[in-house]
Amino acid sequence: MNQLTDMIDPLESGPDAERVNYAAGLMLDAEDFRAEQTYHRGRLARLLQALVGHGTLAGLLAKAPDADDAERELRVLPGIAVDRYGRIIELAEPHCIRLSRWFSQQDGAGLLAAMHVLSGKRVVIADLFLSAHNCARGRSPAVASGPFDTIDPTVPSRLEERGALSLVLRKEGGGDPVPSPTNHWPGGSASAKAQREAVLGAWPTDLAALADGELAPFAEHVAGEDMSAVLLARIAIPVKAPGAGETRPILKLDAPVAVRNDLRPVIYLPGKWQGMPLSPVTLNQP
Repeated sequence: MNQLTDMIDPLESGPDAERVNYAAGLMLDAEDFRAEQTYHRGRLARLLQALVGHGTLAGLLAKAPDADDAERELRVLPGIAVDRYGRIIELAEPHCIRLSRWFSQQDGAGLLAAMHVLSGKRVVIADLFLSAHNCARGRSPAVASGPFDTIDPTVPSRLEERGALSLVLRKEGGGDPVPSPTNHWPGGSASAKAQREAVLGAWPTDLAALADGELAPFAEHVAGEDMSAVLLARIAIPVKAPGAGETRPILKLDAPVAVRNDLRPVIYLPGKWQGMPLSPVTLNQP
């Protein structure tokens, strides 16, 4: 079975726009070909990030579990999104998360912290995110490198770009104070002045952060999680408060799981999902 690798994507460090300069007789090695890939991937990612922002491009609908499903299977349909680094993330086939199993694997204290009361009903709230990962595929012989002592080294021959789903508990606590994404980009009906101000004031946000290799968190992100991940849905799982001597809420199987797809950032031109307030801009100066 293929496992998601832990290798760092060079796009996460904001690579410089440097192309390989080919010349007759120039010796090339693996690093040169990686630089070539990074240049083209980086230019496309920077264009997408500045042009359309981040969010769902098509599909990726999250569907609530069936009422009679004891596994509480949350389904995510195929689709495509752009993350905050400008990377394309695609789910080519339906995916599912069995909420009953996921719930049983969570720490009791974390579940209690994520317990809220919505419309008089007690629920555990978790946000569904989609993030980009690389998956090693196949192995081929290669020259040994690094601190290895082997006469038959192999390396992955392909890196598959794959999306990964994750459920993040929202532990803000009290009522329903869980923050939601906010789009500060003007809509398609905005005035020409507002459009120009937005364009000129957009650079100091994600693009500036990318140059430093770090992304500032948005309202929907949780500390310690992937700041480049795209929010897909907010999940409210019905529970009962723990009884005497119990340390975790009890999952209710006789109440529906609520799935909110309306909170997610979506990319629908001519607007885009900005995600951060724009910097004040003076259009005309003396």
